[in-house]
Amino acid sequence: MKKNILLVVSILFYTQFTIAQKSLNNYAYIIVPDQFSFQKEKDQYQLNSLVKFLFDKEGVKTFFSSEKIPQKYVRLDCGGLKLNVKKASSLLKTKLSFDLTDCYNNIIFSSKLGTSNEKEYKKAYHASIRAAFESFKKLNYTYTPIRSKAVIVEEIKETVSNVITNAKPVLANKKVYINKAKLSIELKGNNGSYIGYVQSSPSIEYTKGDLICKLFKTSLPNVFKVQWKDSYGNFINTIGYFDEIGNLKIDFSSPDGIKVMSFEK
Repeated sequence: MKKNILLVVSILFYTQFTIAQKSLNNYAYIIVPDQFSFQKEKDQYQLNSLVKFLFDKEGVKTFFSSEKIPQKYVRLDCGGLKLNVKKASSLLKTKLSFDLTDCYNNIIFSSKLGTSNEKEYKKAYHASIRAAFESFKKLNYTYTPIRSKAVIVEEIKETVSNVITNAKPVLANKKVYINKAKLSIELKGNNGSYIGYVQSSPSIEYTKGDLICKLFKTSLPNVFKVQWKDSYGNFINTIGYFDEIGNLKIDFSSPDGIKVMSFEK
């Protein structure tokens, strides 16, 4: 049973990581502003039109910011990127680069800096952006739709259903647990979820009676979403479970991978 629960928890962590991570190919479209910050008017020097043309040529669905985006794209969960072209200061050269950012303003891609010695503005801007665009071309973009979170979660449930079908909660309504560091906590049950309070601690970060954790039930028996109070007083989100004899196991991320904090009854 212990190995089975570990398998379930590992799958959950892997799935959360997979859902959170998107590659450039998972974005369906790019929005090109009608006017960049360094321009005096919309599509000055036809630079914006050129950028759209370059992305279209690489198979990327592209819209100007003034266009109405079709509903099939709008319905995608953070499915598009916004383009931002930047101009670097230079007396003798024109230097441009661009970023692609998601709906949370995270930078998904940054181009190399494209430069030009052309004296005519239009030629200089066009040559610079084409040079910057070469770094995007090397990625060989191909749109790859990402499965929705709901679909993935259903697949997980189906995969592990045989493992957890006969599992039953083993925790009493109120129980005291202690780990190897002599941190003692009391868990109090409430409709299948639990709240943990510090009973005793060798560390000055925790005092008796402090709220230290919350365990929220999931659709998986004995597996809980956990909010754990760290030594800085912040609550971090993780996952916990009870093994076959009722000991509490809580997973924490570290530079070396997932670490397990164990509490015995």
